[in-house]
Amino acid sequence: MNPAPLRRIRPYLGTYVEIEASDAGDGAAAAAVDAAFARIAAIEAAMSFHHPGSELSRLNRDAHRAPQPVGPDTRRVLEHALTLARLSDGAFDPCVAPRLVAGRLLPPPDGATPPTGGCWQDIHLLDDGRVGFGRPLWLDLGGIAKGYAVDQAIETLLAHGARRATVNAGGDLRHACRAPADRPLPILLRNPADPAALVPFGQLRNAALATSGETVLGRTGPDIPLSPLVDPRAGLRPARARSVSVWAPTCWLADGLTKIVALRGLDSQPVLDACGCEAAIIEPDARVHASPGFWAALELSHRPPEPHHA
Repeated sequence: MNPAPLRRIRPYLGTYVEIEASDAGDGAAAAAVDAAFARIAAIEAAMSFHHPGSELSRLNRDAHRAPQPVGPDTRRVLEHALTLARLSDGAFDPCVAPRLVAGRLLPPPDGATPPTGGCWQDIHLLDDGRVGFGRPLWLDLGGIAKGYAVDQAIETLLAHGARRATVNAGGDLRHACRAPADRPLPILLRNPADPAALVPFGQLRNAALATSGETVLGRTGPDIPLSPLVDPRAGLRPARARSVSVWAPTCWLADGLTKIVALRGLDSQPVLDACGCEAAIIEPDARVHASPGFWAALELSHRPPEPHHA
C-alpha cells in the first residue's frame, strides 16, 4: 500500500505555494518536495521585480546601456514572453510595469531610468545569451515567471521519483501523474461575483490550469479598484468581477494566455488555437463563455450548470 501524499505549503512568488507529492513507497517524497521548493526559490530570486539584486532588476536598470548576462531560467521566460507577444500582436507585453507602478500596483524599481515608451519589440535576446534593451524598459515577469516556476517544480518532483504531483501557486495549477489510471485532480473555481462560492469545473490530468480574477488580484488605486491585467495600449482599467481560466499543457503558457484572453475575450480564439489551449471566462453576471474544447479538456462530457450568486 502506498503512503499518503505529502503536502507542504510555503510562501513564495507573492503567494502561498502548495505542493503535494506521492512516491512509490520508498520515502522519497520529502526530498522531492524540498527540491521543488528550492527550484521555486531560485526562480523567484532571478526574476523578482521587488528585489534589487535579481537578474530582472539588473535588466531594468542596465540593459538599455549595455547587454546583460542572465541565467537560463530568465532567458527561457523571456523567450516564452516574446513568443506570446508575437502571437498576440502585443496584447501580451512584459513591458507594462510602468503602468503598474503608476497605479501603485508595483513599487518603483530602485535606480532604474523611468521609461518614456517602449514595448516588447525593444527586448533583444542576443545569440551569446545576453539580453539588451533598445531603450529604457521596466519589465514585469511576475505571472509568466510564476507559471514557469510551477512547471519547474513539477519537473523536479518527477525527477525525484514522485508518482503523482500537484503544484498550486495562487491560481497557477499543474498536475502530473505517471500512471494513466491515477485519479485526476478535481477543479473548483471561485465564483468571481461571490468569492465564497465554489464552482465545479471538471478535473485536471497531466496538464495546467491558470485562473486570473481581477477583483481578487487587484489593489485599490486613488479612487477605484484597479485591475492588475494591463492593456498595453490603453493602460490600467477598473477591476471587474470576472475570472479567466486557461487549460494548457504547461503552466507558463496557461498563465500567459490568461492575460490575452482577459483583454481580447472571444477574439483570443486564434491564439488559443495556435497554442493548442482552451479557455473559459466567468462574467460578472455569472454567464460562462468557453472555447469549443474547454469542457472536454477538463474531462467533462457536458457543460456543467452556470455558477450562481449566493
